[in-house]
Amino acid sequence: MAGALAFAAIDSAYLAWRYLALRLALVTPGSSICSWSAYIDCDRVLVTRQANAFFFPNALLGTAFYIGCLVWWFGGKRLGAEYRFHLLRTLVFWLGVASLFTVRFFWLLFHLSHFCPLCPLNHVMTYAAFIFAVILFRRTARPPAHVRVLPLLLLVATCVSFFVIVQVLWFVADSSGILHIPSF
Repeated sequence: MAGALAFAAIDSAYLAWRYLALRLALVTPGSSICSWSAYIDCDRVLVTRQANAFFFPNALLGTAFYIGCLVWWFGGKRLGAEYRFHLLRTLVFWLGVASLFTVRFFWLLFHLSHFCPLCPLNHVMTYAAFIFAVILFRRTARPPAHVRVLPLLLLVATCVSFFVIVQVLWFVADSSGILHIPSF
């Protein structure tokens, strides 16, 4: 599960960096590691309106989400075995929600005029992480006693704050006119 989340985080981070680099004109469009032809070109996909959901770049949402999941999992494991059930239950829920969202994004990938080979990998990794989380959750016994809630709340605050801060930084940068969309 952690491997799928890490792969998705790295893949999303590359796409988020590429999206930002295109918007800031720091790179030449069509020069990405996944720009292979006139049809298979991540750069062309990244500048479409479909590359944004709820005003934010999909890749940025994904990067913050996957990093948050990794922080949740590894930070939560440090709390002790008695928290494992609650950690996995939460991951199953949020990876399930993410899987539902990626079904829509997956559909979009095949209806755009260009194809990004890295984008579907995130979707597949989301499904894999979800399946692994479900399997691990089903194998994990409920703790015999109640756990202290405060450590979980602090971990929730950390993960959610990270996600929100990343999106707020994007919003401020975009609203202030720092970013622009290039034309191909």
